Amino acid sequence: MPELPFFDPLLDPPALPQIDRLPVRGATVEMIDLDKVAAHVKRADELQRLADEIPRAPLPYLLHTECLMPIDDTLYPTLAGLLCFGRDPQAILRWAVIDLAHYRGVQPVSYELVHLGKNVGGTLFDQLEYLRRYLWTYTQHGMTIADGFQRVDLHEYPEVVIRELGVNMLAHRDYTITNSQARVMLFRNRIEWSNPGGLPEGVTPENILRKQYSRNPVIQSILYEAGYVEALGQGLDTVVTVLQREGLASGVANPTFEDLRDTFIVTVRGRPHDEFYTAGVFADLKKQQRKLFEFIQQNGEVATPEIVRKFDRSESAVLRDLRALITAGLVEASGDARLRRYRLARPLSAAPPAE
Repeated sequence: MPELPFFDPLLDPPALPQIDRLPVRGATVEMIDLDKVAAHVKRADELQRLADEIPRAPLPYLLHTECLMPIDDTLYPTLAGLLCFGRDPQAILRWAVIDLAHYRGVQPVSYELVHLGKNVGGTLFDQLEYLRRYLWTYTQHGMTIADGFQRVDLHEYPEVVIRELGVNMLAHRDYTITNSQARVMLFRNRIEWSNPGGLPEGVTPENILRKQYSRNPVIQSILYEAGYVEALGQGLDTVVTVLQREGLASGVANPTFEDLRDTFIVTVRGRPHDEFYTAGVFADLKKQQRKLFEFIQQNGEVATPEIVRKFDRSESAVLRDLRALITAGLVEASGDARLRRYRLARPLSAAPPAE
């Protein structure tokens, strides 16, 4: 039997309707890292996100926020306490891990796999930092010149979108599901955030921006205190607003929401890769070369015969344009002769290191 958070005999179920407030079977107070708690309280105080009535000392703070639950003469860590401040949360919550898969193209196929982070553990803060660092490092960054010759930084995905979707996934995860992990998949043209559990009753993809809900209110409150959320209950609204402001939702639904009952998926599409290449290189491309570049961009990776069929051109003409794109640093090739495949090269402005 899995070590699920328990109700009886220690607690009366109606007293604690949210799962993250429940004590975890077999957990002890020694599993909580009080140094992590003290550091969190200090940061939350600096951010002015702690109400006056919340204690600042670690143990009183944990009790006040329901990260510890007193039962008779024993303190039991709750699910929220272990996930946010545990020394090794997965020692007892083995399923509370995330997976991250990075694919070169646009489909989740094994030969396109670039990186697989499997069963990434630690606290929720550790998992969020892992996601942020990887996604920020391996997505595109550059700049352009706006009117008035002002430099404008460009990012494939705004950092706030990466952060808010990570928080949304972990804060609203159904931690009673022990046979499925939260999963993030990075493709050439999108990121998919997949959460086990589906949406709560009454919440649908159509009304999710209007109907506020919180599956794990203690966890969500702690993430707010730490500065991971700008305002409680407005994470997805923030994502939509930022994508619209950045021009990434013009004429297309972005992000999209899909509820499969046992899984909830948020998909966000990033800035087109061709915006990250220098204007000078693009200005020198011929019309057919631009079309060829766009075709490779849309499909992730293509072979010469696919291009010939698509554009109804001779193979020699296609190869000539491909060589021009490779020389310009826009496309790279792998494989030999007719088995050779082409994909976009990394933009001329490399991603800045994640801090």
